[in-house]
Amino acid sequence: MSYIKRFFYGVLIGVASIAPGLSGGTIAIALGFYEHLIHAIANLFKQFRKNFLYLLPYGVGGFISVACLSVVINYFFIHHPLPTNTLFIGFIIGTLPFIWKKLKGSLDSGRLRVSHGLTATAFLAVVLIPVFVKGSAGGGSSLISADPRAVILLIGIGMIAATTLVIPGLSGTMILTSLGYYKPLLFIASTFVTAVVTLDMQTALRQLIFIVPLGAGVVMGVFFTAKLVNLLFEKIPAYVYSAIVGLIAATPIVMLADAAKAEADLSLFNAAVSLAALAIGLLLVRRLGEN
Repeated sequence: MSYIKRFFYGVLIGVASIAPGLSGGTIAIALGFYEHLIHAIANLFKQFRKNFLYLLPYGVGGFISVACLSVVINYFFIHHPLPTNTLFIGFIIGTLPFIWKKLKGSLDSGRLRVSHGLTATAFLAVVLIPVFVKGSAGGGSSLISADPRAVILLIGIGMIAATTLVIPGLSGTMILTSLGYYKPLLFIASTFVTAVVTLDMQTALRQLIFIVPLGAGVVMGVFFTAKLVNLLFEKIPAYVYSAIVGLIAATPIVMLADAAKAEADLSLFNAAVSLAALAIGLLLVRRLGEN
């Protein structure tokens, strides 16, 4: 595979990584380079030069697409919150049949157990309780504070995001959205890119306080969290997929609650655009799943 082709595949992975509901792993499988990508990451230090040069164009393409899209998506979340949220809700709901198929295929007896339902319910509750208790989608505002604990939190979030490389169908941004951390991270990335473009180096350097531990978490997650996730999938895959179903079910509720607070224009036209965006999101994910 040529360098240019890997670069554009990296761009697509970046798009899937920053858009809630899409999965970089799914993109890699659909385009036929998933196994090669994972093998190169897992064996990076065994044949460092060869694997590093293989992964480099993916990384460059992914970085560029994430940098550009962070500004665009952040703009639409601020100025058009309801249609933007419903578009991504369409993406998220559209992944449910894929995960459901994986769940059914992972059952030893071929039938769901009560414990699987309880697992999904528990993860659903963990995500939704903060929304109804606090009236907001999680505690993501702590990420952009000066609290030193935010550094540890960012490393953990980076490790969570890294699992999407090894779990096709699971969107890291979907999980971050359900936990309330997606928009703060999007704001940080958008602010950093805008500052670099406008040569505001002081602002850009301030954002590195958050970006560096996040990046460190991603790197750690690729090598450590991925192994743990693989182990869980080997031992208790049905329960892992049950947990994912719970997260998927909760995320649209979280996003709608957040959009309802931010949306001032609830006109008929805006509602129609939002429904159209929802349909587009569903159709795009369905089309991707067919390829």
